[in-house]
Amino acid sequence: MQLNKERQRKIRNMLHKSLPQENSRELALLERNQQLSPLLRLPPELRNRIFELILDVGQINVCYKRWEHRSRTTKTGQRSHETVNGGFYCRILDKHQNPWRHPRDGVRPSPSSIPTTASSLPSPRPRRGMTLLSPVCRQLYHETALLPFRLNAWSFDSSHTMDRYILKEKRLPLAQRRAIRLLYAQTVLTSPVEKYFGGLEVIVLGTGLTMIRRVEEEGDPERGYRKVVAWDLSHTKWK
Repeated sequence: MQLNKERQRKIRNMLHKSLPQENSRELALLERNQQLSPLLRLPPELRNRIFELILDVGQINVCYKRWEHRSRTTKTGQRSHETVNGGFYCRILDKHQNPWRHPRDGVRPSPSSIPTTASSLPSPRPRRGMTLLSPVCRQLYHETALLPFRLNAWSFDSSHTMDRYILKEKRLPLAQRRAIRLLYAQTVLTSPVEKYFGGLEVIVLGTGLTMIRRVEEEGDPERGYRKVVAWDLSHTKWK
């Protein structure tokens, strides 16, 4: 049975939340992988360190490319039509790189995509994935699914792209949104967007103004205490 994209997305989003049930075929396969895989036999602390070295890439910049419909006339006078695919894609930038001062063509390719001969060098293409580690097996997905969100700074090529990606199309499920700790934003976030992320600790604006989240308790023993979120201000120097 072929699953539609929405169903596939829901399954992927649920994999990191739980391990297989007892006496299930999936659990037997997981235990077999743990016994045979050199990586899964390593202590969890060492595995986590390996995952961090792989998945801590610096900054993940989400961009949007419009769909293009082109037409041209051949030498024989015939007209042909071409559709250039668009949509969301991500590029990898340095941690402290200003994402709005660097053109979208400046994509850092993955080592595996670099040709061995100079004559076969293609034009720069956006990177649509960082690693093939998570889909290898259920346990690796369970252990690594949230790390790209927690370890890296996240940014968007425009406020419109962020609103569309986060709010309108809801591309990030709850667990992934709350895993993001560091966000680069062109302008101050609206209250709904800030709450929708849920786990932000540092927000760096396009001007370099840096907002650091601080949680305080206020009240008294009689009426009780409540947590209040405050933001300390500092300044970040972009590269």
